[in-house]
This record gives sequence, structure tokens and C-alpha cells, in this order.
Amino acid sequence: MSTLQFILENTTLDRTDARVILCHLIEKHFSWPRTALLSRNTEILNPFFIEEWRDLERRRLFGEPVAYLIGMRPFHAIELRVNPSVLIPRPETELLVDIALERINELRCKHPTKKIRLLDLGTGSGAIALALAHADPEIEIHATDISFEALKTAQENARYLNLYEQVEFHLGSWYEALDLSDTKQFDVILSNPPYIHPADPHLNQGDLRFEPVAALSDQVNGLNCIEVILKDCLQYLSPGGSIAIEHGFEQAASVSSLMAQNGLLAVHHFADLAGHPRVTSACSPTL
Repeated sequence: MSTLQFILENTTLDRTDARVILCHLIEKHFSWPRTALLSRNTEILNPFFIEEWRDLERRRLFGEPVAYLIGMRPFHAIELRVNPSVLIPRPETELLVDIALERINELRCKHPTKKIRLLDLGTGSGAIALALAHADPEIEIHATDISFEALKTAQENARYLNLYEQVEFHLGSWYEALDLSDTKQFDVILSNPPYIHPADPHLNQGDLRFEPVAALSDQVNGLNCIEVILKDCLQYLSPGGSIAIEHGFEQAASVSSLMAQNGLLAVHHFADLAGHPRVTSACSPTL
């Protein structure tokens, strides 16, 4: 007969992974709080719980990401539903949200009555757009993705988080997804595009093996999608508007050069928690 204590003492999974999966299962099967890992760790578990635990344990040992196993991932101040059609949101991408919020505050100080418009290109699970909608309900947010399944997941997250009224979703490739009748420009454009070089060995390691390749790599040189985004961005940025793009830490110089080549000003790098340049931002010229 198995208990939570017995499982934790006998599993070969990483202890943190095991605890996360067990917390998911005790909430699903019993509606117990996470503290039950300690307070109810000697109670006998039913066969259905044990069967599902063994299935998830096996899949995790095979390498399947914990986020896909439990179907959830925390991001910024929200929790997102995730599945293999979308990237697993990562802490470094939260930097894009923080940069956008800082820029929005600056714009509000200069133009207190202005309705700020924001565009999230390649939204995936909706992480960036929905984190911003949660943080600031006054922003007008648009989010695009070329993947129908990814956009469906983003919309489901918007409903789950009760943020559906605050974000408008568009199916299509980058700017092409936008309604041509909407000629208003955006004050902030954000993107976490596919930027991994197709020959990068990391694509065949860890969680990346299970994530959608099209969301990880452009299958060209790692910079192709960034080039497309920057090439047309001035058409969609308001005067003095900002664009910020996540990239590989070794791509910072290349992204800076591309921004300058496309007429953007005030190029600036932002480091992730490891100290690597992970996001680069720039501004469009003012009138």
C-alpha cells in the first residue's frame, strides 16, 4: 500500500519534479492543498492515484517536461495551461513583460490620457500578452501566432484567466495576421521568436526535444524571424514607440546591428538572471 511518503522515498525522479507532480495529483484526485505532502503523507492512496503517478513518473523519466505532464506552468504573476503545441514559458521571457511595463509607465507619464496599444508577435501560450493584461487592464493588447493550435491554447488561457476581453488574438504570420483595416500603430511591440540555430545541439536535449520545433528554430540561421520582424516594424510602431525582442545571448550584437540597419534608435540590451544579454530593445524615431 502506497503513501505520499513512500512514493517520495522510493522514486528515482528528481525530488523537486516528484513534488510538483504529486501536488498536481493530490489536487486533482482529492482537492488537497500542497501542504498535504507533509500533513497527509502517511495516508493510503487509492489505486487510481497510484496508476496515474506511475504513468507520469515513467514519462518524466523518459524526459517529458513536467509542465506538459501536469498541463500548467507559472509565468510572471499568472499560471498558464500548456501542451506540446506551445513552448513552455521560461523565467527569462518574464524580462519582456517587465520591460514592457516600464515602457508603458514612461508613456503614461508623458501622455496621461493616451490609450496604449501593444502587440505580441508569436504569442504561443499567450504568456506575454496575458501577463501584461493581468498586470495592466488598461492596455489594448493584440497577439498573433501562425499556429492554429497555439492560438487556440492562448485563447483558452485567456478564458481560464478571465482576460479574454482584454486581448485580441490574430491567426497568421507576424504582422500579416493583423487586420488591414486597422491602421493605428502600436506603442510597444514584443516578441519571443524562434531564434535557435537549426544545428544547435540543445534542440536534441532536455525539454526542447518535446517542444514544437517551429517555435524554437527558424530552420535557417536563428536570425531569420528576427530579421522579418525588424524589417517591417517601423510601419507598425508609433513615433517614439518601442520594440523588444528576446534572443540567444550570443545573438545580442547581431540583433543590435539589425535594429540599427532598420532605422531604430536607442538600442539597449537587458540581461537575464544569469547575466547574459537576453532581450534587446530599441525605439522608432519621433516625428
